[in-house]
Amino acid sequence: MTEGLQPILADLMHPQLVLQYLTGPEQSPPSVNDFTTSVISAAHTFPSLLPLLVPETPGAPDAYLVACFSDHPLVGMLREHTHKPVIGIFEASVTHALALGQPFGIVTTGKYWERALTDGVQRMFGSGNIDGAFVGVESTGMTALELHEKQAEVVAAGISAAASRMVGRGARTIIMGCAGMSGMERAVQEGCGGELVQIVDAVRSGITTLEGLVRAQRM
Repeated sequence: MTEGLQPILADLMHPQLVLQYLTGPEQSPPSVNDFTTSVISAAHTFPSLLPLLVPETPGAPDAYLVACFSDHPLVGMLREHTHKPVIGIFEASVTHALALGQPFGIVTTGKYWERALTDGVQRMFGSGNIDGAFVGVESTGMTALELHEKQAEVVAAGISAAASRMVGRGARTIIMGCAGMSGMERAVQEGCGGELVQIVDAVRSGITTLEGLVRAQRM
């Protein structure tokens, strides 16, 4: 999945932006599907990041993006050890969607995430629906891994169906709630039934958010 992101994000690159990719070690869960696998993935991945958090490390990043669409514990773990910007794609994309000013919802992977992500939005803003701005979460029934293992037609149909349900609930902005969905905007569009809906790619949102934070700190 990490390798699949690189060509999708290539158009964001410019001389002042360099992206370094790091995947969890072999013992990490192949897919984060619930709270347990979130914690396990954070525990296995964090040690490999520690050397990069030392300010004197040559080539240490200016910011860190956790590309798992959840209220992932790795975000807080990294923030404990660096003053550089750290954000997860969940937090970045929800903030992005809210700024667009239209009711927004999330299309995600498994059923577990419908409640977990709704709770995550509530923790961020102290409100379950942010005064009507957040209309909810719809799942495709697939894991992040299955987005790239199943036939493309099956994946697209699942995403389109979830997007259609999301539009039916009043969403006019849809967040693609999984890093594995990056590049699958067309499937979301096909589910919108001609409605004018803005689509937020969570990974792209995270990168551009962090780039802005780094630039702001340098002013």
